[in-house]
Formats: sequence, C-alpha cells, structure tokens
Amino acid sequence: MKKTIGEPEDRRAIPFDRPQWTAEEVAEQISALGEDAFQDPVDVLEARLGLIFGRAHALLVPTPSIALFIALSGLGIGSGDEVITSPFSWFGIARAIPWQGAKPVFSDIDAWSFTLDPEKAASRTGPKTQAILVGNTLGHPADWDRFESLARKRSLVLIEDSTESLFSEYRSRRTGSFGDVSILAFGSPHPNVGESYGVLLTDRPELDRIFRTIREGGGRKGDMSHILSLGLTVPEGLARLGLLSLSRLPAGLQKRARLLDAYQESMQSFEGVKDLYQSLDVEHVNRLAYMAHLGTRFSVLSRNAIVEDLAGAGIGARPFPPPLHLEPWFRENGYKKGMAPIAEKLSDRSIALPFHPGLLPSDVEIIVDRFKEAALQIGAGASIY
Repeated sequence: MKKTIGEPEDRRAIPFDRPQWTAEEVAEQISALGEDAFQDPVDVLEARLGLIFGRAHALLVPTPSIALFIALSGLGIGSGDEVITSPFSWFGIARAIPWQGAKPVFSDIDAWSFTLDPEKAASRTGPKTQAILVGNTLGHPADWDRFESLARKRSLVLIEDSTESLFSEYRSRRTGSFGDVSILAFGSPHPNVGESYGVLLTDRPELDRIFRTIREGGGRKGDMSHILSLGLTVPEGLARLGLLSLSRLPAGLQKRARLLDAYQESMQSFEGVKDLYQSLDVEHVNRLAYMAHLGTRFSVLSRNAIVEDLAGAGIGARPFPPPLHLEPWFRENGYKKGMAPIAEKLSDRSIALPFHPGLLPSDVEIIVDRFKEAALQIGAGASIY
C-alpha cells in the first residue's frame, strides 16, 4: 500500500464499513437483559417487522438470496420461466433466480435513479415471463406506480427487492410494502447490529404458509407435501440481536442523515461527480451507501486508480461491482456486454465511499478532500456529467 504524500504516519485508517454496535456493546446488552429476555424472539421479531413495514406476515431467513429462492419456490416459478430484473445491484440477490431453474432476463436501468426502467422492463416481457424483481437501488425507491400497473396488465408476480433500502418512502409508502412479496436485508451496511439476515414479507396468508413450510418443513401430508423443505432454523440469539437493533435504528438513521449532509456539503462544489438524485415521487431516501458517480471523462481504469489512491491513504473505498450479467457464471451461460449499456457505464464509474456509524463529519471532509485530489491527479479533471 503506497504512502500518501503529506499524511502523518500515525493517521488512523478509515475503514469502508463498521457495525453499528461493537462486539463489547452487544455482549453488555445481552448480559444486562439475561437469557430470558424476549420470549419466543423469532416470533416477536417477525411480528414487529411486519408491523413496521406494514405487512401482514414476515419470515426470517439466513440471507436475502435464500429469501428470493423461497419466494420463487413458493410461487411455483422455476424451470422454463423468466424473471425480469436489473443487473445493477450491490447485493445481487438476483443470483438466486437460476438456483430455482428460472432464467434472469436483465433489463436496463434509469440513468438518474439507477432503478429498473419500467418502460424497458415492459419491452423485455414475453410469454415465459412470470415475475418482475424490482429493486430500490442504493436506497432510492423504484417507480412503483408504473411497476404495479405493469404487473396487473401482464398478470405477473411483482417482487420487491428492498435489500438496499430501509425506511425510504415513495408516495407516503415505506419501502418493503410493495409488490406481492418484499425482501429485506438487515445487517451491515444498513444501520443495524449483529449478524446479517434476510426477511420475506407478504400480505397473502397462503404464501406465508407455503414460505414457512419451505423454510422449516411441517406441511401436512396431501397438503403441501410437494413443497421443498429446506429445514432451516433461525437461531434465537440472532432474533434477540435483531430485536435489540430495532431500538437503535432511529439513532443510527439520524447519524447516517448527518453523514450524508456532510458528504453533500463537501462534495457539492466538485463538478466531476454527479449530484445525488431524488425523484419528485419520493419523499425520503435512506441511502445504502454514499456512492460517488463519476463524470463521462472517467474510465473504469481511472475509477480503479482513484480507489487505489484512497486505499493508499488508508481510506476504505470500493468500486461498484460489475453488472450481474457480466459476472463469470452469467457470461458462461450466454450473457454478454452490451445487454444493459446504462448499467454497464454507471457501474464502471461508481465508487462507494465509507458511510458507517464510526465516521465523524471531520472524517467525511478528509475522505472527500482526498477523493478530489486523487481525481485531479489522475488527470480526469472536473468533468461535467
């Protein structure tokens, strides 16, 4: 790792991420509560999450990808079926679509919100299309009115991927409340604590019953014996940590809002970065990360050089992952560059900067100053998006 010019040797590193609670804080909280705290913690956490996100049913699972697998299995979507989705995803739960034997059909995104473009998604539907998986990308809600209308007109299942969005709001509705099924993710980098887990939300009791059977078994013979059972159990300790985390969420969200303001103030004068966008239909965006979207003169190589320079200064930044259709498995199965040009262009020029509870506004100023310096030194200059 190269030394940053002008930086003192003992300057502390700024990691990309850090949990909202330290291990010591978690241990203290659990010790203070005692082992009998939160009787039936899994049931209690599921009930509270359903209430918080305005859903009748919530199901805890180990990961968001498993949540999507359960959803597709329970909906009977599998071999020979197609699911329309975006390739531009930090979490990439769409990887679970081929687990069930279905085919992901990647559609391009809106250049401003980075969410799936409804018109382009509609053009990709066909006789084999059974569902649309729509994400609230980086915290910004999708155009849900148009997607709900599309799903109704084409008789498609609508699945909300809210793994990148907690408590964002679209037309007075909280993300996690859209579609036939919603999938949430808790844990880093969300303002949360403890181990990560996924949540499957629905208002349809028959789907919840099937999802639970898939998760843990117990279907009655002749009733749901044809349903695959994964035999999963959710550890009670994980559920207790989840319940503890809910009490810390308001403070965590407030701190993230202050950090976002600090980033906005420090970055606003730099024309090499695209301003953060918020649709007129969106009341609030809880950003998953602070993503710097570089201007048109930046290439993927210059983007990577900026990330390397930041790392040399002890600043943990990360390039946005390649679009899903360009990952090795998808390439080996016929997907290729050019299938989603907007997503490809944006992923090549996006950098996630540190955005976590361990940051101070003074850290943000250091990060942005170093980011600007790196961009200018690399030679891209101040390019307008």
